[in-house]
Formats: sequence, C-alpha cells, structure tokens
Amino acid sequence: MLYAMILIVFLSTSSISVSSLQCYSCKHFFVVNYLVTSDTVPSFSDCPLINATRCAIIVTWDLNNNDTVLLINNENVLSTKDTLEDSIAVMAYMERVPDQEIPIVAHYLQFVCMSSEKCNSELSLKKILHSLIIKDRFVQELTSLIQTVSPFVPQSAACRELNNFTIECPPTDLDACERCQILVDKWPSASVELCATCPRTTPNGNLIARSTIFVLNNRTQLDDHVQLDCQLKGCNSVDNINRIYKTSKITFDFGKFFNLSSNKIV
Repeated sequence: MLYAMILIVFLSTSSISVSSLQCYSCKHFFVVNYLVTSDTVPSFSDCPLINATRCAIIVTWDLNNNDTVLLINNENVLSTKDTLEDSIAVMAYMERVPDQEIPIVAHYLQFVCMSSEKCNSELSLKKILHSLIIKDRFVQELTSLIQTVSPFVPQSAACRELNNFTIECPPTDLDACERCQILVDKWPSASVELCATCPRTTPNGNLIARSTIFVLNNRTQLDDHVQLDCQLKGCNSVDNINRIYKTSKITFDFGKFFNLSSNKIV
C-alpha cells in the first residue's frame, strides 16, 4: 500500500485571511480493495464537518495492488503563494526503487476547493471522476527506461544538459549525482520549457511522472509536466520525454463537470 507516498504540502510561511467554510474532515484514510471510479466512490457523508479555509480530497490509486486510498480533510492556513481557486492536480507515476524488482505504479488526484460549503463532498468527487481521464502504458512500454544501473558512474552516463526554464534548473554535479534528470513543462500558450541535468539531489529511485493541474474557476489547464529520472546512458533526452507523452493521457472535461447534476450520477 502507498500510504507513505500520499503527501499534501501546504506552504505556510505567510498566512492570508480567508472566510471560513464547512469541509468534510474524516479522521482516517479510506482504504478499499478496488480501483475507485465515479460509480464506486465509498460513502464519507457521515464524516464530521469542520470549519476551515479550504477543503480537500486526495485519492491514490495503487495500480500494483488494485487498491485505492482516499483522504478527506481540510486546511486552516493559506500562504500568500496560494490562490483562491478550486483546482484538481493529477499525476500518473511509475518508480523503480533499488532492490525492488517490480516498479511502483500509481495514479494520484488532489482536489482543493474553497468556493462553497461542503465542496469536498461525495458528489464533487463523483463529478470529478466522471469528467477525468487518466491513463498510461508506462509498465507495458517504458519499464526498461528506468532500469537500475549499479554502480552509476555520472562521468560516463552522458546525461544531457539543456535549460530554458524560467525557474531554477538544478546544475549538474558529476561528483554527487545519482541519476540523469529531465523536467519538461508544456504550456497552453504552446511554449515548452525544459531542464535536463544530472543534479545533486533526486528521489530514491528512477521514475517517470506526468502531471497537470485543472483550475475549475476559469476552466483552464496549467502546464502539462513530465519528469524523467533515469540511469541509462543519455536517457534524459527529449525523445524519451516524447515517449512519455505518447504513452499517457490526462484530460478533464469541464463542460461535463459543470453540466452534471446529482440525479445524473448518483
């Protein structure tokens, strides 16, 4: 089970004032032994309602074990970096941890809202799942891309070095890096930013991840992000990034979400 991989980070260096609203807040994770869909959302309407600044739903689909973990909660502190929006962050993910033969494969969803009372309800989650498509063929087509190389010798790994990021791109450090890395952001404006490097700090394993954020307030999608951490020679290439985009799909139908009524999906 992927309990340790569920992480919610809310920056709180400088708080801002936001009106309080009622949120569902369940004391424990919901763990079910199936992959939750819009038709099989477990009931959490009996969870207590708590006054908070924003509400949240976190869903983790463990594709190795065909289990789902749900966290229904709330937050009371906002950062000046946070926006007053309802957003859905989604990720498709595969990681190969050292000494583990089978890669970890999962899908994630984080819904954060502050537009209305009880916005993290069962109905909201059902509407989101009705409108969301998240799928990938990482296991079938890309497992070999993240195979472990031990020992990893950065001086001979031929990691690519490219950078047109508008934010910081970690510099290559051949004395300390453990794997090649490339990050790519595709923006709705058609601009593409990338950072290819061999950085000092990376996660514990080789990984493939594709993620994006959908903003409900203005019906927009933010950057379409891909990350590849790998150890094969020259593996952090644009060609491999294109393979990740080709073998995965994340879409959200705003029209379907806003046109769905409770009697259509309950």
